[in-house]
Amino acid sequence: MRASANTFIVELPLVTGDEERRILSKAFSFARTLYNATLSQALGRLQRMREDARWREAREMHKGSERNQIFRKLHQEYDLTENGLRTLANRHRVASGRNCLGAHEAQNIGKTVYRALERYLFKKGGKPRFKSYRRGLHSISGTDNRELMWKADKRIFVWRKHVYQVKIPSTPYYEEALNHRVKYCTVVHRTIKSQVRWYLQLAMEGLPPVRHVYAPKCEVIGIDPGPSKIAYFSEREVGLLEVAMGVKNYDQVIRTLLCKMDRSKRATNPQNFNDDGTCKKGTKLWKFSNNYLKLKSELQEIYRCMAQTRKRDHGTLANYLFQLGGTIKIEKNSYRSFQRNFGKSTQRHGMGEFVSTIKRKAASADLVVEELNAYDLKMSQYDPMTDTYTKKPLKQRWHRFGETNTIVQRDVFSAFLACHVTDKGHDRERLLTKWRAAELLLRDAGLCLTYQPRNDQDWAQALSRLTREAKPMVWIPTDKRCISNTVYAERRLAANPTGSNKNSPAQVTVNPSN
Repeated sequence: MRASANTFIVELPLVTGDEERRILSKAFSFARTLYNATLSQALGRLQRMREDARWREAREMHKGSERNQIFRKLHQEYDLTENGLRTLANRHRVASGRNCLGAHEAQNIGKTVYRALERYLFKKGGKPRFKSYRRGLHSISGTDNRELMWKADKRIFVWRKHVYQVKIPSTPYYEEALNHRVKYCTVVHRTIKSQVRWYLQLAMEGLPPVRHVYAPKCEVIGIDPGPSKIAYFSEREVGLLEVAMGVKNYDQVIRTLLCKMDRSKRATNPQNFNDDGTCKKGTKLWKFSNNYLKLKSELQEIYRCMAQTRKRDHGTLANYLFQLGGTIKIEKNSYRSFQRNFGKSTQRHGMGEFVSTIKRKAASADLVVEELNAYDLKMSQYDPMTDTYTKKPLKQRWHRFGETNTIVQRDVFSAFLACHVTDKGHDRERLLTKWRAAELLLRDAGLCLTYQPRNDQDWAQALSRLTREAKPMVWIPTDKRCISNTVYAERRLAANPTGSNKNSPAQVTVNPSN
């Protein structure tokens, strides 16, 4: 069994020729068949258990230990346990007479089936589906370093008496990481540019080598997440930036591909559609042309590129934030509501995925991510100068500080409040004291201004009409590092003197005539 100690993953590309690819494809095909056979028998056992009178009686009982004990006995009686399905999968392997997989790989497949069935049993997921030929299995794992074996002395991978060479990057990180003990191995395949690539994932024991030097926990940074951008504030630096700046906008390309795929699908399957163009109900047999499959492959490649770029940008940005502060205080939002209200932007930038990334990095580096209750704190409404809460419309992106002529970008001001929030909520005296230094930092970044509305305008009307374009970013994902606002703006201006690019850094324009 796998140990519960600290574990990190090292992924290495496999060097595969025609023979290696044939062997690996054969093994994955058999693993898919084994998964389907195990799942089929497990679903049959589940149906028979639900037809049992004892299960029906227990279902009507009140929740409690007695009810749980009856369900537990029924699961053991019908062999719907993890050990039962692991044994079942291995029996299917032995009965097949094939030598593509070992006992450990088969047992791990049975464990995967049990996890899918468990989610279905406890209503945490839908009914498990069989793996089709096109979907297949994407990975095969062992339970230890015996059958799927990594030989550290020779830097080779051995599986079922077949030796596979690997590509090891010559970096200090990999040299140090490969000195750890291997707990188990996993073979993964991915489709990249219509070609199947094979990778070896090594689960190493211990903590990963240090790549970045993070700030201590005593240094705090506040973050206000939005659909595509985050505002962050620390006592050293402040900014407003996109979380996935490197992800291109493929909306038009995706829309075109989907229309082409739909036309091809309707042309090859006219029997599955009504005269008004709607799809018929019930089970249908679909046929897809080679052109449809080609378009589908192009669409998958676009989504893959977006996902990989987004993951890279999230990791780079998370590392940079932890270099500013070891404790991150972030406003807790509903990212499902972001998806409903800002669908395309949220899909492209993946704010929920970014928050998960910083939580994962914090857990592995022993840092802190503190989620703040947005409903109780109301950081977008609070003003420490007047100690009042004023609700603002979404289009109003600037906050007036008290009764002064100072305005500050709304999201950045929320990050400032999040950075200095206490267990008891907003500490007004502390915020007013910290504001003196924060104002200078915000004015340097162009996020705090002095503004005077026209005589015929009140402040609410003026701030609603005062708009902000895309603020100069402080992060360049292609360089994988952060630079100052000024340097970034100068570089973008030098590359595009006319400023015709809509993504060029915009300035905050304050026009009193508005």
